Amino acid sequence: MSGSGSAAEKQKLLNTSQETIRVLGADVVKNDGPWHYALVFPIRVQGENEELFNKKIDDPASKWKELFPTEQKSPTDLKPGMTWEDFTGKVRENVKHYIREMGCEVTEFKSVDEDEIFVLFGMIDKEKAMELADEEEARARLKITAYDASNLKCPTDEKVGKEWRINPVIETLKGAVADNRCPAFVRYIPALHDVVEDLEDTEMLRILRHALRKHVRVQLMEQEEVVRLFFPIHKWEGLQELHKRGWSDPYKPIYFPKLNMPDNVSEYFGAHVAAYFHFYNAFTRWLVIPAVFSAAFPFVRPHIPTHEAHRLDSCFGGFLCIWTTVFLARMKHTMNEKLLRWGMGESVQNVTPVRKNFKDELRGSCSENLRNLLHWTLVILFLSETVFFSRFIANWRGELFENPDGMTFGMQNTDAAKYFKYLVTANIKVVDAVWTPLCIYLTKHENHRTEMALKSALILKLFAVKSVLFYYPFIRTIFIQPHVEGCPGPGNHISGCLDSLRADLQLFFITQVISVGAGLMVQLAMMYWTVRKELQRKKSDDGKLSYVEVQAMLADYDEEAEVSDYLQVVLNFGFLSMFGCVAPSMCVLCFLSNLPMKRLLAFRFSFSQKRVVPIITHGLGSWELILNFIAYIGVTLTCYIVIFAYNSLDLEDFRTQLLLFIAIERAVAVLKLMLTLVFGEKSLAQERIEEQNEEVLELIVASEIKKHHQRTHP
Repeated sequence: MSGSGSAAEKQKLLNTSQETIRVLGADVVKNDGPWHYALVFPIRVQGENEELFNKKIDDPASKWKELFPTEQKSPTDLKPGMTWEDFTGKVRENVKHYIREMGCEVTEFKSVDEDEIFVLFGMIDKEKAMELADEEEARARLKITAYDASNLKCPTDEKVGKEWRINPVIETLKGAVADNRCPAFVRYIPALHDVVEDLEDTEMLRILRHALRKHVRVQLMEQEEVVRLFFPIHKWEGLQELHKRGWSDPYKPIYFPKLNMPDNVSEYFGAHVAAYFHFYNAFTRWLVIPAVFSAAFPFVRPHIPTHEAHRLDSCFGGFLCIWTTVFLARMKHTMNEKLLRWGMGESVQNVTPVRKNFKDELRGSCSENLRNLLHWTLVILFLSETVFFSRFIANWRGELFENPDGMTFGMQNTDAAKYFKYLVTANIKVVDAVWTPLCIYLTKHENHRTEMALKSALILKLFAVKSVLFYYPFIRTIFIQPHVEGCPGPGNHISGCLDSLRADLQLFFITQVISVGAGLMVQLAMMYWTVRKELQRKKSDDGKLSYVEVQAMLADYDEEAEVSDYLQVVLNFGFLSMFGCVAPSMCVLCFLSNLPMKRLLAFRFSFSQKRVVPIITHGLGSWELILNFIAYIGVTLTCYIVIFAYNSLDLEDFRTQLLLFIAIERAVAVLKLMLTLVFGEKSLAQERIEEQNEEVLELIVASEIKKHHQRTHP
């Protein structure tokens, strides 16, 4: 946390900066200053919203009580028939009163087009920050000196014999060198003031929001349009430091992900965002091994017999089965270690705020049940469309291959059959473009109490459709088509289906990468256009657009954006797990596309998206179950392809093939389970850190409480 309690330093922080910075192609005034949050209130604009602000309120006292539930009495000047303008003006002043009661400094200014008032507030006084931290049960990190003073050792992630080895790992955003020591986090109380570090900025953001919401129902104010926006403020210096280190620089696309970069991301955005980028980094780093092996396949395949190529692919498929297991286990270990370092251990409780649209009286109602039934009916309809469309295209292409001399749409059937394969990819893109926004809209309008419940429902429904939509057409090519429509090519041989599947996978994967990248570029372009449009609405030539105003125009990082980000990585992981033995080149394509894609995502988080409100997180959540489910499905599909499609063991009897498939599939599944059990839930380093901190924490806390009691009660 920045700032101190001295009047001179406080005034220095509050001085308005007139520095101009370049954001999204526009020169804006840098006014992020010491502020943590911004509240945006609409105001009267002559000739535009006068009807709204002249509206009479019949019972302003009741509405006031809804907005400020902790107040015992409403102000006496809230009279029936008062205007909306007078009422919202009093609300704004009362909100500022509560913010000052929390110990924050407050400032306000009009927007460049003079239709909004921005109220900025931040915790500057260090002593008041500690008082609020005590009230809100904030998490604080123990100082390293607290261990030394107690003749105890702070644990690290590397222990040799009885010694904890200390190594520098990363430079913090503020320029300090951070090592691999992992001190414990404790609940802040005044007795521990001397042995804990200053609160991190992300923790300050979390407790300020929680403290304000205890007295002010900001979500209801947004719903009633008393407040337009409430968001944490981006800090230009922090973003520039991340950009300088290459994290969000799109001009450095081929930039191998550093193992400790998520620590810097956590320092600025919090563990919630850092966990996602750690997952993305881990996936990219682990992709190096299969990408290197598979890079030689396109050069080797044309020079060896088909049967030998199939054996090579079979070996690679077996390798991927083991690779997915080891990757998921190690990723879980490193994720838990990171969360421990970021203060997100298992003991940290996540208090999720109630959604502003939640209505308790609707729970269990007939209308809500019908809404849920309609949503799941749509899920089934979209799943059915994917199945029937895939079958239709396969039958159509089969008819074209059977009549190669005929004509379809002015093309010879052999050419038409080649072009029709693009219809599968087109259907995936079209249905995805329809289902994703529809599912998000319907889920957001369901009566979920918390954001976590909303996110879980959204993940389940989106993944249920997308997994079938993305994977089924390719699964059908190798599972169903050879036995129903037959495979293309001479002799109706299985190799025709394999070649078709390989070509379709490569085509889809390239199309998917291009479409996702284009989508990110469109989002950035729209932000540039929004800022330009706002500049054109200036009331005078002297008006200058401020950095906080630009942030108000940016998109929110809501459940939709989070689920979409995770889905892209999870779906790619699924393609490699299920079909890597058919199209090994996907490993190379995935690795090469991850590098620039992650840069674009980081740039979006920094410059075209509002700052994310830090929340308590415990890792990947539901995504961990989905990833493990995909990995086991990948084992089944790989074993089927190796035994039945490739027939690498030259077996002619179907019964023998079936028994061997069951035996190998179960053996690989058991091997995956054994590897998972061997790796365990936690790494050895994490277990040692937790054991050491548990042993010393009680000694340090008990000692400091005793000292504090002696000072306060001599």
